[in-house]
Amino acid sequence: MIRIILVCISLIATFFYFMKEEYLNMSMMLVAAVLFIYGHYRYGTVYIALQELNKGNYEKAEKLISKIKNSDTLNKRQKSYYHFIRGAITSNNKDWEKSYSQWSKALEIGLRTENDTSIALLNLAHIELERKNFKEANELIKKIRELNLKPLIESEVDRIQNEINVAQQHA
Repeated sequence: MIRIILVCISLIATFFYFMKEEYLNMSMMLVAAVLFIYGHYRYGTVYIALQELNKGNYEKAEKLISKIKNSDTLNKRQKSYYHFIRGAITSNNKDWEKSYSQWSKALEIGLRTENDTSIALLNLAHIELERKNFKEANELIKKIRELNLKPLIESEVDRIQNEINVAQQHA
């Protein structure tokens, strides 16, 4: 919404400067409008949705991420986090098939930090646990342990590993 307002203001200013024959200022306002439009298509609402996701507000994150109609126009980094957010939302909704696909796409494109990579791998391991595919879940846990983990992630890895071990014993 803010971008639309800024584009409108820039276009109005462009017209105003055109009428005053101030072509340099007109050009600058036109460039500003183009940059706002470009930013909308290349970056979308991914960053804001990620912030809402970090707060645990899945509903608002889903609303923000759904504003992106064509994720192919996003740059590589934003596209990976688009799938990261989609993976988190579908995991929260327990839609394991879509979730697995989204987390895998995020990893395939590449996430910025090892922490984010470990979160994606951990979610994939949890999905494999839910599917009762214990061998694959253990393989993912091994990959996670190779990364530089933060204490919170490490405790979650231990928890998932324990769940896998218990589930294997009861299978």
